[in-house]
Amino acid sequence: MTAQQPVPEPKHKVVLQPTGRSGLVAEGTTLLEAARQLGVGIEAICGGHETCNKCMVQVEEGLFAKHDIHSSASHLTPISERERAFLQRGDMPPGYRFSCTAKVMGDVLLTVPEESRAQKQVVLKAASGRAIDLDPIIRLYYVALDAPKAGDDADRQRVLNALHERFGLEEVEFDYPALRELSEILRSASGAVTLTVWDGRLVIRVQPAYHEQPVGLAVDVGSTTLAAYLCDLRTGDLLATATAMNPQVTYGDDIMSRISYAVEQSSGLARLHRAIIRALNELAQEASEQVGLKAEDIVDMTLVGNSVMHHLVLNLNPRPLGAAPFIPTVQDAVDLRAADIGLKFHPGARLHILPLEAGFVGADNVGVILSEQPHKQDKNMLVIDVGTNGELLLGNRERLLCTSSPTGPALEGAQVTHGMRAAPGAIERIRIDPQTLSVRFKVIGEDLWSDELPDSAIQARGICGSGILEAVVEMYRAGVVQRSGRFDRKVDASRLSRSRLSRSRLSRSRLTRLDNINAFVIAEAEQTAGGTAIVVSQRDVRNIQLAKAALYVGAQLLMRELGVDKVDRIVLAGAFGNVIDPYYAIALGMIPDCALDKVSSAGNAAGDGARIALLDKGMRAEAADVARWVEHVDQPLEDEFQDLFMAALSFP
Repeated sequence: MTAQQPVPEPKHKVVLQPTGRSGLVAEGTTLLEAARQLGVGIEAICGGHETCNKCMVQVEEGLFAKHDIHSSASHLTPISERERAFLQRGDMPPGYRFSCTAKVMGDVLLTVPEESRAQKQVVLKAASGRAIDLDPIIRLYYVALDAPKAGDDADRQRVLNALHERFGLEEVEFDYPALRELSEILRSASGAVTLTVWDGRLVIRVQPAYHEQPVGLAVDVGSTTLAAYLCDLRTGDLLATATAMNPQVTYGDDIMSRISYAVEQSSGLARLHRAIIRALNELAQEASEQVGLKAEDIVDMTLVGNSVMHHLVLNLNPRPLGAAPFIPTVQDAVDLRAADIGLKFHPGARLHILPLEAGFVGADNVGVILSEQPHKQDKNMLVIDVGTNGELLLGNRERLLCTSSPTGPALEGAQVTHGMRAAPGAIERIRIDPQTLSVRFKVIGEDLWSDELPDSAIQARGICGSGILEAVVEMYRAGVVQRSGRFDRKVDASRLSRSRLSRSRLSRSRLTRLDNINAFVIAEAEQTAGGTAIVVSQRDVRNIQLAKAALYVGAQLLMRELGVDKVDRIVLAGAFGNVIDPYYAIALGMIPDCALDKVSSAGNAAGDGARIALLDKGMRAEAADVARWVEHVDQPLEDEFQDLFMAALSFP
């Protein structure tokens, strides 16, 4: 008699944002335990007794095609009495659940808010220390008026007369919010006021007495990460920096999935717009508080982002960007009152968004041009802004070309088995011994390498983008994967058994199978926070190949159009470009061959460009000119592109 086979345990897909981690967990698992299994830490100070209010997560509703799931609050166990009490008191927002109580009963996508995360994201978008010419569009003017008497002009005219007589300003007008507060402030300050004037022609703020520090905010809105730089507009000093993950990753890892979400989901565009505006307000508040100011003190803002981020910030329908010929709603620079799109700065604060170039090459690439100045070089410079949407520039003062490449989120840690975005516990550096296949690695937050620590102290949680790239190159160098990217079946434990280290833990076979796919073990189970080995699978290698090939083909297209077979200098920009080792970028075949000493990192060049435009109004005009001068190179026809792309997949 045949024994009855056990019924398989039901499992459901859980996706956690903004880390991008996902996986199958057993039905009935609490969200807290599911997060731990997937390597995502959630605060739970009370130990899961529903009292600390620290483990809240937001349940996202709807179809998420990118993750192939339909997420719903009904896919969790019913709300508990204690959760209901927190909701009724307003201590828990609607749509949130305690992760220690809610259990998985179906597929679900969750957003773990910043305050609930045990590990904070590391966003490498620090501003550079470059010198910037100072000529801001905002100026302060102090005037002291006599007390009004019968027959005098109106308050507005008296102020305008003073600006003309003392500072030579003509044709100045009052912005409505400033006009509303003018008379009251004039009288409370006995006629002595400081006027904030935009572009020499619009009074946007009236302050009592003397003031000398106007502040502005420069923001880089990346597909994955956000960076805000608070600056003193009088001195040019960088006062504070605030960074965060782009909350829109909840609705799609890349720009095409966000276009789809905005177009196909009911209220999708409104939801994406609200998410980014809320995040920008939070960044502004955070940066301001660092130096004892308030977001309401901000009077000017510059912003850069790719074409899709640009449209979502402005609440413009991105549908036209989703299909050829990829025509945006607006391409020139945009100037408007910051409050018009929901930014909670001073009521008269202005917002300047740099122009787009073409297609998916957006204002962030214009910021890179302002920062790196390829159009003022004699030699050919290739600038690659490495991100979810790769943007490339090539040329010199004679001719400058641009294009974009759909890199995808793999280099950011998404679409990888144990990939995660940069956070404490993420493996960021990897070395593999070609003889024994032993692995040593470094995790973010720890200065020592894994072989210098006891296993229990390592607590690896996943692999971020730089670690994945290095893992693939090291696997190729060690012969684990072939030039085509396929695993070499001849590499097995028998090779290790002949090693002098055959009895040591380091000589264990690293080859394994995961979901019936070949995989290579980077961190063993005892070295990880979740107690499960961290691997790089055949599918992961393929995703990295697709990402690197997209960038390489983009560079090839520009070189072919410019008629050159080599470049003089390569600059890697963006958060990922800031941490990538140039050797590994070349070894992977992600960028063209170039002498290593001619490959450098520019850090967040797009953010630097936004800061340059904030502090020097003349650079806004230059941005407008260069955005129209740079030539956009379209991707070739499908057959030709496919040939180039397939050739670029192999490792060099």
